[in-house]
Amino acid sequence: MASLINAIIGANKQMEDQTIANQLLAGSTAAANAYLAAVLAAATPEIQTMYSSSLNQIVTGHGTIKKLCINKNWYKPYEVPKQQLTESFMESQTVITPNA
Repeated sequence: MASLINAIIGANKQMEDQTIANQLLAGSTAAANAYLAAVLAAATPEIQTMYSSSLNQIVTGHGTIKKLCINKNWYKPYEVPKQQLTESFMESQTVITPNA
């Protein structure tokens, strides 16, 4: 699996845990949106129950990853909004500025 990731992102780059967690959160958010739409559009109660069960599993997994991010101090939901914005800006500068 590591060789696959290295082939995708480049052999000399290491994907950080925070990046992986962010991608998992984004993916689970998209999946939750899709399953919610499916639950609402389901034609029969059985299909609705099936989609609803999958949605609950996705929400539970998302919550677990979110707790990990908070425990690792990657997300700081209770920090002052101005400080959150400042940190987000600083992180964005490292993404757009080469060799930062």
